[in-house]
Amino acid sequence: MNILNFLIEIELKLKQYKLPFIFLFLFWFGGFIIFLIIAPGYSLWEIFLFSLTIRTNVPASVTDFASLYGLLWPILLEVIVFGFIIGELLQKYNPVVTSRILAQHKRNHTVIIGYQHLSERIIEHCIENKKRFCLIEDNEELVEDLINSGQPVVIGDATETSSLIFANVKRAKEVFININDVRIAIICTEKIRKMNPECRIYVRVFEDHVQEYLRQPPLNAFSFSTSKWAMDDIRKWTEGKIGKSVVIGRDSLTHRIAYHISQQPDREVYLFDDEHDGIEFLVNERLHIINDFARFLSDLRTHVNLDEVTQVFICWKRDSEFDESLYLTSKLNLRYPHIEVFVRIFDEELNDLVKRYNAKTFSTSKKAFKMLQSEVTSDSAIAPKIH
Repeated sequence: MNILNFLIEIELKLKQYKLPFIFLFLFWFGGFIIFLIIAPGYSLWEIFLFSLTIRTNVPASVTDFASLYGLLWPILLEVIVFGFIIGELLQKYNPVVTSRILAQHKRNHTVIIGYQHLSERIIEHCIENKKRFCLIEDNEELVEDLINSGQPVVIGDATETSSLIFANVKRAKEVFININDVRIAIICTEKIRKMNPECRIYVRVFEDHVQEYLRQPPLNAFSFSTSKWAMDDIRKWTEGKIGKSVVIGRDSLTHRIAYHISQQPDREVYLFDDEHDGIEFLVNERLHIINDFARFLSDLRTHVNLDEVTQVFICWKRDSEFDESLYLTSKLNLRYPHIEVFVRIFDEELNDLVKRYNAKTFSTSKKAFKMLQSEVTSDSAIAPKIH
C-alpha cells in the first residue's frame, strides 16, 4: 500500500470515529470549563493541565470532582484513542473504498463509464501517459486488478447520482461513456450534463436516432458507433467479392456486416447469432438468420455448403470465446483453404496465433480508439502526442 492510500485510509478511519472523538472532546471541554469555575486563582495553563489529569495537586475544594474526572478521563481516552489506533489503523485497508476516495479527489480529469474493450484502451493510455482519470463500473470482478493496483475506481451504478459524485464528474474535463445499454447511456449523459455544463461527453451508441438526440442541445455530446467505424475496413475486404458468406456473432457489428454483404449483387449471407432472432436492419431474401451457436464445422455445414462459401467473419467479442474462434479458424484453413477468414480480436498479442492459419484480424476497439483520438480536443487525456 503506497503512502497516498495509507493517508486516505487514515482519513476514512477518522470519519468512522467522528462521533466518539466529538464526545471525547466535549467531555474534556466540559471538564475544562468546570475546573475554570470551581478553581479560581489558577492560570489557564494550570486549568488545562488539570483537565488532562497531568497535574493532580488540585485545591481541596475541588478534590471530589477532580477524583471523579480523573477516573473517567483515562478510561475514555484509552477506549476511544487507543481503540482507534489498535483496532482500526492496524486492520487491513479496504481497497474498494480507497479506490473510490482516490476518484473523488480527482480534478480536471477524464471519467470513463463502463469497462469495455474501448475503455481498457483509454485507461491503458492514461496510465502509460500519466493522465488523470477515474472509472465507474458496477461489476467489481471486472476491475479487480485496477482496484488492487491502486487505480481510481468507483464501484456502482453509473446512473446513480452518488456514483457520479464519487467520480467527481462536476470537476471532470471529459467523460467517455462506453456501455451497451442505450437507456443507461442516455440517463448518464443527461445527469452528467446537469452536473457539468462544460465538460466534453463522448458516448458510444449504435442507433442513429439516439446519436442525433445526444448531439442536440442541451446535451451537446459527441456520439459515435464503433461498428460504423469498423465497417470502413470491412467494406474494402468485401468489395468486388463473389460467393456465399458466413458471419458469426451477436452484436451490432455482426449484424451490420451481414446486412452489408447481403446488399451486394449475387451474394448470400448466413448469419449465425445464438442470442437474437433478428437484426436492426431490414432483412432481405439473401440474408439468412440462424439462431445457433456455430462452434464446429458441422454446425455450419448443417445450414450452408461450405464449398460455395468464399468469406467467413468470426465476430465473437467475449474473451472467453477466443478458443472457439481459433479452433474454427484452424479447421476452416485445413478443410476449406479457399475461404477468406476474418477474426475479431481485442488483444494484439493474439495476432500471430490467428495469422498462423492465414486469417486476417480486426479490432473494433483499436479502430475506435484511433478514430476517437482524431475527434477529441488537444487537451484530452487520449489526444495523440505531437512529435
